[in-house]
Amino acid sequence: MNIKARFMVVTVAIVLLPLYSAFSAQVGQGAQQDVSLEGRIAQLQQEIEQKPRDPDLHFELSKLYEEDVEKYYDEAFSEFKVAVKRGLKGKTVIWNPLGTEMTNLGVLQVKRGEYDKAIKNFERAVVFNPNYAYLYSNFAVAYRGKGNYDKAIEYIKKAIDLDPLESSFYESAGQVHLENKDFKLSLLNLNRCLYLDPKNKGIYMSIGRAYKGLGEYSNAIDALDQLPRDLRRNDTIKALRKECVGLLRQSR
Repeated sequence: MNIKARFMVVTVAIVLLPLYSAFSAQVGQGAQQDVSLEGRIAQLQQEIEQKPRDPDLHFELSKLYEEDVEKYYDEAFSEFKVAVKRGLKGKTVIWNPLGTEMTNLGVLQVKRGEYDKAIKNFERAVVFNPNYAYLYSNFAVAYRGKGNYDKAIEYIKKAIDLDPLESSFYESAGQVHLENKDFKLSLLNLNRCLYLDPKNKGIYMSIGRAYKGLGEYSNAIDALDQLPRDLRRNDTIKALRKECVGLLRQSR
């Protein structure tokens, strides 16, 4: 190799070495970043330390805890309540009337059990109203009717993100999780609903069923006893309570 060629090789090495070092450092930082649930929780907690009164951060932390609800049930519910107390708000949305006819038709088709047709109409309507929370709730109802619980949860979560103070969305999520036998997730969302709407006493039936699914029969009985008197007289409720009493006795 002649002197000129050697000079060019050395020059290229000098230019590229700092770039390579910077790239390696970035890759190293990315590799070291903790993307586990605990790592993401810790990172968000640090953000909350800087902005303790930010309701959106507390709401996001509640959703993170929800990812491992068996371990973090109490924390998920607690952070949700903090977010609401700190002034959690939904997005202000102006309805585009071009989506009205398709939405109404989809709702009618859901009532008829024509879920696939309803979903197609909701897909057309969402083009005009991409940030309308109730439209995603309609999607969830249709997918729940089809028995596609994963899709139902996906859409009800979108509705909740857009309007996190709408209690009916949490009730819907709770019902879907209940049918899918995700009893802890069901209980979390049903209690979120009750926290936002304490007058919704009828929800205690679903709360009782969730506790029964968890094998917490005493809590199930207590929940059913919170129902209004006229509902407690219902044959289905009486049978459910009787079953829980029997299971409680067997477990002792």
